[in-house]
Amino acid sequence: MYEANGKPVNIQCGTGSISGFFIEDYVAVGDLVVKNQEIVEAIKESDLTFLLAKSNGILGLGFQEILVGNVVPVWYNMVNQGLVQQLVFSFWLNHNLQYDFGRKLVFGGMYPKHIKGEHTYVAVTRKRCWQFDRGDFRIGNRTTRFCVNGCNAIVDSGTSMLAGLTGIIVQINHAIVESGVVCACSMELKV
Repeated sequence: MYEANGKPVNIQCGTGSISGFFIEDYVAVGDLVVKNQEIVEAIKESDLTFLLAKSNGILGLGFQEILVGNVVPVWYNMVNQGLVQQLVFSFWLNHNLQYDFGRKLVFGGMYPKHIKGEHTYVAVTRKRCWQFDRGDFRIGNRTTRFCVNGCNAIVDSGTSMLAGLTGIIVQINHAIVESGVVCACSMELKV
């Protein structure tokens, strides 16, 4: 069903850029097939950022309001086409080489094997990004003493950067190196 519509596009990411044009096609994600999905066919990628990445594309999980060209995101179409059982997507990222795989993305639920303790849902407070209010930031069972009085946080699976206050970032990086575990997160979207 591939159909090029010819609209040119340039996307600047945090660590690189791509340019190309919009097309419409069926998009297969695992067993799910999203029909009539508008996507970008990249014809030019910036320097080594994308060339060194071990991927064959970018799957945006952001809100439609921030997408170039006001394209309907693939997640919205999964929901609108009735392809998912729950209005939840989740991801698990891991760089521990002892595991057979380093990441898992689940549409319509969560992968219980990668959840420790109880799962907590929080409301999105800023719809342009996955921003939410949070309390004290803990790593393992230790308090970091950041956000004791509350602060905002953003979960963004589409960035290679970890940004925040230097003190907390240092503690997170230390924990990552120590344990090999990067993130276990999920987000809920009601459309």
